Amino acid sequence: MKTILIPGKVIAEKDTRPLIKRPGSPSFLSLQPHNHSEGTNWVLTAAHCLHHPLDPEDPTLHSSDLLGPSDFKIVMGKHWRRRSDEDEQHLSVRRVVLHPSYNPSTFENDLGLVELSESPRLNEFVMPICLPEHPSTEGTMVIVSGWGKQFLQRLPENLMEIEIPIVNYDTCQEAYAPLKKNVTKDMICAGEKEGGKDACAGDSGGPMMTKDQETNQWYLVGVVSWGEDCGKKDRYGVYSYIYPNKDWIQRVSGVRN
Repeated sequence: MKTILIPGKVIAEKDTRPLIKRPGSPSFLSLQPHNHSEGTNWVLTAAHCLHHPLDPEDPTLHSSDLLGPSDFKIVMGKHWRRRSDEDEQHLSVRRVVLHPSYNPSTFENDLGLVELSESPRLNEFVMPICLPEHPSTEGTMVIVSGWGKQFLQRLPENLMEIEIPIVNYDTCQEAYAPLKKNVTKDMICAGEKEGGKDACAGDSGGPMMTKDQETNQWYLVGVVSWGEDCGKKDRYGVYSYIYPNKDWIQRVSGVRN
């Protein structure tokens, strides 16, 4: 059985400052709809995290490739990768829903929803995050967190985070054009032109989020989808963009901010 980890505590990359509490996840995000009296909860991630690896020569997704509810479990409130946290919550899965237009070859609409069989206990380490109310703009600073490899070398022991700016759509598209990779409108890019900060292998499905400084509310901007190498110059990270997919998320899950 696959175990999916969802943390409630994040610390910065190569930083020894005290723990920062954010609604974050390297693999999934917890969403709680207000219109279910029992607090039915959903988790949002990348669709490519919800099926077995496909044959690169024939990346056709078949029903037999999909992960079912019994194939994995959710662990919320996780911080340390290989040891238990006292705030951990182990939850089972009721159902899995992939975006109907997901394309595993191009990573278009790389989003999936997971419904939990039970509601987690909400506390300072486990909390829901809001869906975006507006499109994101170039230059907005976002937080990306995960347990992915640091520059393709090793996996960290504790949850890491980076802060990077959202990149203009045309700039990102031009950066990937020489590689014959298409950045579509359901994707959003972030990173620094000179490189050095990026999501990497093992971060897939994790959150790109931003905080409203007036309300102190966290909003989900995107989830880690794909890229070329890690932290290279002119190679921005590409994320599944939540805003254009908001209607689908709300329709399936019933989630409202």
